[in-house]
Amino acid sequence: MKFIDEATITVRSGKGGNGCVAFRRERYIPKGGPSGGDGGKGGDLILRGSSQLLTLYDFRLKRVYEARGGMQGQGRDKYGKAADDLIIDLPLGTLVYEVDREDGTEKLIADLTKEGRQVVVCKGGDGGRGNIHFKSSTNQAPRQAEDGFPGEEKRIRLQLKIIADVGLLGLPNAGKSTFISKISAAKPKIAAYPFTTLVPNLGVVDDNFGHKLVIADIPGLIEGASEGMGLGHRFLKHVERTRFLVHILSAEDLSIEEPLEGFKMLDEELRIFDDEMAEKTQLRVINKIDLLSEEDLATIKAKAEEAGQKIYFISALHSDGVDELLSDMWNRFNEMNQEEADEQDEQQDSDA
Repeated sequence: MKFIDEATITVRSGKGGNGCVAFRRERYIPKGGPSGGDGGKGGDLILRGSSQLLTLYDFRLKRVYEARGGMQGQGRDKYGKAADDLIIDLPLGTLVYEVDREDGTEKLIADLTKEGRQVVVCKGGDGGRGNIHFKSSTNQAPRQAEDGFPGEEKRIRLQLKIIADVGLLGLPNAGKSTFISKISAAKPKIAAYPFTTLVPNLGVVDDNFGHKLVIADIPGLIEGASEGMGLGHRFLKHVERTRFLVHILSAEDLSIEEPLEGFKMLDEELRIFDDEMAEKTQLRVINKIDLLSEEDLATIKAKAEEAGQKIYFISALHSDGVDELLSDMWNRFNEMNQEEADEQDEQQDSDA
């Protein structure tokens, strides 16, 4: 399925049912009075986060979603049936913006980051009152009832930002797809040319305790990505939802004299795009070390040590060094979970 991360749709809630004008016509009750019931409420239109969806593809095909209207009231004091709500499932990580029809400005109205979270975007119209509500001492046989109230209509823009624990970043052909295929059940397309990955791939790694590490393979970036060059600007936004980053460089692209320049370029693109992303925890990796001579590999390791940087040297194709990197990814993941738990405990203590 084609990866779609943005779509604009129109949503409407249901109209309320009309109230009824009716009178009791029962034997032996010549003046039974009004008996028209109220109309039923129109259905709400609700957006819900779901892990079962991965793209917004369907919302490029269908552009209008409308909940049903409420039923009309009936005689004998019968109220109309309320319509069922229309629930639309969206991928986790979807931002929902209401678009002003006049000036095109946008307002964020929902951020669906949790499974099952629901947001009422358009409330259904109330049903109109039947003539049983209009009887008075001076109007014993009212012949008026209310029409049902209209529902709401909105134009909304959906933007998907992938939620993952780890974001894999690197230049095209760095070997990220091979790495994610080695450590998870993901089966990304792999080929030896730039821009292989045209969509973010997700891989899930399980440990022995039932924990899951979700890894997003973000498409290859190039210099100038933060300004819209190549595919970078379109996909950099997915990095925002990751908890920490793994930068992967290919040994093929390294300069033996300046082997860490590629990391600097990626850091700069992140900083230009968003300062907060540049502050995320990063693990740095040089892949395809099987293509280097022992002498060149030793030189690069020495330069990394001189620069005071922790670099992981791996060959994803042959699984060399992969276990150590994955182990440290799990350690960082567990540390962040513990830090977040401690912060929550401190917040609860301060609120108590």
